Amino acid sequence: MKNGILTFICAFCPGAGQMYQGYMKRGLSLITLFCCFAGAGALLNILLMGMPIVWMYSFFDTFNLRAQLGAGNAPADDYLVHVNWKDRRMEQFMMDSHKLVGWGLIALGVLVAYQNIIMNTLADIVWRWGQSNPFFRALYLVMDALPEVVVCVALIVCGVWLVRGPKDRRHRRGKEQQDAGDFSPYEAAGPAEENGDCDFAMPELSALLGQPVTSEDPQQPEQEEQDGTEE
Repeated sequence: MKNGILTFICAFCPGAGQMYQGYMKRGLSLITLFCCFAGAGALLNILLMGMPIVWMYSFFDTFNLRAQLGAGNAPADDYLVHVNWKDRRMEQFMMDSHKLVGWGLIALGVLVAYQNIIMNTLADIVWRWGQSNPFFRALYLVMDALPEVVVCVALIVCGVWLVRGPKDRRHRRGKEQQDAGDFSPYEAAGPAEENGDCDFAMPELSALLGQPVTSEDPQQPEQEEQDGTEE
């Protein structure tokens, strides 16, 4: 069991607490995720939200691993993120959601280009020539808040789409309900039908269980015997 004070100190650095307890792959995954969110946040500020999420997960995961090691049921060391393009679930996900992933990457690229190219150029123009012009300052403030507005609108639209469901799924559900409405289950004959009040009556059970019908006449052997006695 590792020292508790050193474990607590290492827990404040994402991945360090895991590495201190011998989980090198797990710790490397956490510190890599934290650095990726930090680098992506430099390009797009909204991605900085991933940094506190990774930090909190790493902090509490450190003490969770310590408890599991003390109980003797600690998991094996492994990377947190696995990307296997030959995996069946990954192939199914890419077949079903490749357009969604593609549009997400396009939107991310547009936001990064807007934030680092257009806004930097506009800021330079406002700083040099538009300090005394209220129109340039108002335009800069509107364009600076535009990415946040676009992200909020996109989140609202995606939420409404998820609540309503895809169109093909609703069409399929309506078709299934229509087919279920056209289906009428079989109902046994009621008392009125059994008393002969309807046009069609089921045959009696004794008639169904009687002797089978054959092509031979049952009186033919008796007639042949009579003819033999007369001769």
